[in-house]
Amino acid sequence: MQGPIAHGLIHCMGPIFFESNIVRSKNMKRILGKVSSEVVQKWQLKEYENKKIVMYPEAKEHSKDKHINDYHCEEDYYFVMDSLEQIINEPDYVFYDKSKSGLEYYKNIRGNILVAVRVIPGKELKVRSIYPVSQEKIENRKRKEMDMQMYNKYVIAVENN
Repeated sequence: MQGPIAHGLIHCMGPIFFESNIVRSKNMKRILGKVSSEVVQKWQLKEYENKKIVMYPEAKEHSKDKHINDYHCEEDYYFVMDSLEQIINEPDYVFYDKSKSGLEYYKNIRGNILVAVRVIPGKELKVRSIYPVSQEKIENRKRKEMDMQMYNKYVIAVENN
């Protein structure tokens, strides 16, 4: 898959600071942020409010092994890895996929990036993967959200009659 970055929309600017240069233990988790009250209210996820969103080394390895070639260049991958806290704490859009028990955090940072977070009971929520996506995927998610809202309004109206 070639992400939007690979279509020449963004050019590599060279390394400034890479997460790969940070000294971290192999077993160390990285705390990226918390589930915000806005996300909780929008998607009715009260039980997950203020839960930490963390990334374990396995998720980082998965993202690198499976998705590094989806980025325009390796430097963009490392830039995104350095920016994960910003993506979680200042997303452009968040979608909750109930069928996959996952929150999807989207941010345009050297292209459209998706951080997929597993939503299951426990002390923390874990990042599953990080990769570039097309603008079309984000628009499809927004349409799906609108469709769900319309369906919910219809169900409520029918139940009240």
